[in-house]
Amino acid sequence: DGFASVRGGEVWLENVHISKHKSSGAYFQHDETRPRRLLLRKREINKLSAAVDQKGLTLVPLRAYFNKGNLLKIQIGLARGMKNYDKRQQLKERVVQREIAREVKNFVSR
Repeated sequence: DGFASVRGGEVWLENVHISKHKSSGAYFQHDETRPRRLLLRKREINKLSAAVDQKGLTLVPLRAYFNKGNLLKIQIGLARGMKNYDKRQQLKERVVQREIAREVKNFVSR
């Protein structure tokens, strides 16, 4: 569900759930799905912004990890959305798999 967007020369990570800290008190907690600004160089921001605007691509988070300095790093990538015919094909496959699972369940329960 998460994605990144370019606004005002900054890249923002949105709809990404980052859990609250277990060991800190209630005062120091944060909202789990708030937008977070990503630190990128201006050249990288311009490159990503051009790809998003011209090619219609979307920035998506691929991986999250902690580095040696205990800072959270987010690896982002450019992705292209599915076409309508791809969505229909995926829906057909899902329906077929559901029917197969239902038949197997009915056959086993006899």
